[in-house]
Amino acid sequence: MPYVWSFPRSLSCSSSGPASPRRQTAGNILRRTPHKASPRPHIYKPPPPNLIIPPKPAHGPVPTGWRPFKPPDSYLLKPYVFEPTLAERLPCVDQWVAQGKPCEFKEHANVKVDAVWTWVNGSEVVLDATRNQVVAAQTTAAPAGRPALFRGARTTHFREHGEMINSMRSVFKSMPSALVRKYILLTADVPADDTEELRLGSVPIWLNLSHERDDVQVLHHSDVFRTLESSLSDTEMENQGRAWRDRFVPSFNSLAIESQLANIEDLAPTIYYLNDDCFLLKPLSAGDFETPLYGSVFRIQFDLGVKSKPPGQVSMGIDKEGEWPGLEYTNWLLDQRFGLRQRRYLHHVAKTLSTPIMRETAAVWAEEVAKTAEARFRGQGSQVNLVFLATWYTIEKHRESLLHSFIMLRADADADGVISPAERLTLIGGLESGKIPVALREGGSAYWVELNMHRAGLDAPKETEYDWLSSDGYPLIKTVKPNPKDKSVQYCEIDVETCFPSNSSSSLDLFKRVAFEQPNCGDCLIVHLISKSGPVGLAAFLPPPNAPKAPPPQTPRLAKTWQDATFFSGMGREYAVNIIQRYTYVVGNSQMGFLALRRGGDTWRLPNATSPVAFFAVNDDLRTDHAIEATDRDMRTWYAQHWGGVRGWWEKK
Repeated sequence: MPYVWSFPRSLSCSSSGPASPRRQTAGNILRRTPHKASPRPHIYKPPPPNLIIPPKPAHGPVPTGWRPFKPPDSYLLKPYVFEPTLAERLPCVDQWVAQGKPCEFKEHANVKVDAVWTWVNGSEVVLDATRNQVVAAQTTAAPAGRPALFRGARTTHFREHGEMINSMRSVFKSMPSALVRKYILLTADVPADDTEELRLGSVPIWLNLSHERDDVQVLHHSDVFRTLESSLSDTEMENQGRAWRDRFVPSFNSLAIESQLANIEDLAPTIYYLNDDCFLLKPLSAGDFETPLYGSVFRIQFDLGVKSKPPGQVSMGIDKEGEWPGLEYTNWLLDQRFGLRQRRYLHHVAKTLSTPIMRETAAVWAEEVAKTAEARFRGQGSQVNLVFLATWYTIEKHRESLLHSFIMLRADADADGVISPAERLTLIGGLESGKIPVALREGGSAYWVELNMHRAGLDAPKETEYDWLSSDGYPLIKTVKPNPKDKSVQYCEIDVETCFPSNSSSSLDLFKRVAFEQPNCGDCLIVHLISKSGPVGLAAFLPPPNAPKAPPPQTPRLAKTWQDATFFSGMGREYAVNIIQRYTYVVGNSQMGFLALRRGGDTWRLPNATSPVAFFAVNDDLRTDHAIEATDRDMRTWYAQHWGGVRGWWEKK
């Protein structure tokens, strides 16, 4: 099929920024943006039909900015394989979870992070023509008599100002070389000829792949895009999904590309995921991203809630090509699995992801993730935000693990699946007053974090305060503010008979009641048990060392709803501490900022070299050619201020 040629644009595959921050977080430079949908500047216009280029002839010359590669033999999703997290590799998991006492982590030298970027070079003529061809084909399919609308084709999504090379330079300058295992670029690819032997993968023209080092890797959409076998017809199965790939690769949708990150093979236990418009501005350490003690570091904007919307529904007044429809649908998926919540927005900077948890999350919602990959542009159908999903899956699984451990592994002391009257008295002990004071801990203070990191032989964070530890409980308990340094007295209200009815004897039924059906009950129970555990640790949640122990399941059952999830009694203490530590995390607070460029003069808000900002992202929403030209000049000056003398070994001379 021929490509349709048009004038080149460039593509930034990043998502839109937050819709309406309610306040400016201390230390941030978050720019307020209107909650209503922004105007639609530079809407796509079909190119002239006579501008056509054919596919590259077989074995012909390779265009600049491309490389030939052999595509995979199959585009079918591989079976899920359970993997331990970095935190589970801690040798003293029981001691740490129960007592909050660290031990030395001798594998420190082997702790690595992969920096991963998604990048689509829309300024390249072949890829730009491919994008326009897809747009033209789908636009002409609009019903007769209606205006030709094509959601997701706004050209502000398809520009760049030299972000990609400078985003890599920022990581090279800010993250220790011993910490970063690999730089990974995930880019687009197109057919190389009329055969299935080769495809052409996009490569930045400034990237030198001829060096002897293997710590820079370029992957392409065909390398990672996968679908479920059950979603293909018999005819499609005959070619192992290649027909599916031909319909959906290359993708011009950041959410679709992100949804396939879990399919990258040979990833480090931790990835730091960046769009090309994300930058690091200060020296950082492993403690700013993930550690074996505290887990992944999440940066959450607690003053900006995310509602839930089922498939096909979108909130009024939001940008349907932005990230909010995907966030609301993703939160609805989380509701089905963990109970109804208005979860919170993730700060619009690069994100830390635990590779095993990301893959587990993608396996739970494999069908939804595969459907997301089929949306070549944003704003088309219900799309999963995998980064938001994996982050809140971690937080919710930790909460679930705490309640499972206490009710089914500790309170059900004889592991018979029944809460006897005597066991119920033990379970509700201390809750009779119905008003439970919130225990404010100091375990997340800079002093304790630095001390524990030192004892474990780990690097403390340089630009992140640990405002909330997963060992503090659950951050969305309504009576608890996200900053534990607030010393105001707080209480959690609980109705013992509503939460723990005397006529209920099944430990599984009781667990599901407080964990999912009546989540406020589970939240308050956690507050109570945190207080009983003392100033550190989670001892009150855990079964005793001599508790009955059943063989652990080979692979945990993956379920999209809490009704279908499987929970076991009598798994013993080792299982309890491991499952709690698997989902451990930190809510971190750093100096960070987000800037949406709407006018040429907005660049004055870019942080200068003396700014305290450590994590930064910038979005292009410019509306005039004059503003674009002025911004290009200002961005080049800004890059020179921060990385003028920085050159990676991966850059061509």
